[in-house]
Amino acid sequence: MEIQDTRPRHPIPLDWVGFRGVRRRVVIESPQGPIGLDLDLDVLVGIDGDRRGAHLSRNIEAVREALEPPSRAPSLEEYLESIARGLLGRHEYATRASVRARTRYYVDIEYRGLRGVEPVEVEVGVHIDRSGERRWSVAATVKGMTVCPSAQSTIASMLGVEAGRAPSHSQKAVLTGRIETMGKLVRIEDIARELFMSFSAPAMTLLKRSQEARLILEAHSSPMFVEDLVREAVARLEELLRRIGLAHAVIEVEAVSLESIHPHDVYAYKRSVIGSGAED
Repeated sequence: MEIQDTRPRHPIPLDWVGFRGVRRRVVIESPQGPIGLDLDLDVLVGIDGDRRGAHLSRNIEAVREALEPPSRAPSLEEYLESIARGLLGRHEYATRASVRARTRYYVDIEYRGLRGVEPVEVEVGVHIDRSGERRWSVAATVKGMTVCPSAQSTIASMLGVEAGRAPSHSQKAVLTGRIETMGKLVRIEDIARELFMSFSAPAMTLLKRSQEARLILEAHSSPMFVEDLVREAVARLEELLRRIGLAHAVIEVEAVSLESIHPHDVYAYKRSVIGSGAED
């Protein structure tokens, strides 16, 4: 008997044990053609309290096995699911398996006639237990601009102009939206586009001078607090779920406003459970 198979001093089950930050490159067959992604993987299993440890070398074997020649996957989620199923196959004692991948993706967006291909920080997770239940989670993090409505209102009053024409302090905001579903993945692109459209204006990589001016004017016509930003993102993601016909899901949205006139940042968060089948 190997030492991992012996009983621990404290027979306490562990939710997850495994490796974090396993780096792999995978080629995904996307609708736009093959895309190479550099992944940071968390490869985990759950174990009962009657064993001291897991045979962790099997986790790397499962990762390698999922990328046998031709070393390509139809989609990121299918690649992760193949690893998770490999974990359950190799760890016969495991109660569940979880694989999460973090990477950077690029999404086409359009904002009031301005177009760009913008970076999105992504985390995709697949969680499977012995009963066959699957949970998908997809998170996207994007950057944009918010304009303070309070300062704008005050300045408009001081100058005697319409609020939408008054200046205000603006700041970069970092917005993350996460959707967890049972057995069906929400597309990264769909989540990211809804998040980009939630800001006063999205951050865009390439802007000419006239486009910069236009973006700033558009942002000042839609001022918002960080609270407004989170609510807007939640409402847009809920509408996305309705459009694609998902009745049960968990939505999490958080925003960090990197304040321009204060030495501190502002934070807001909301968790929303959609449908009675979702767990609170």
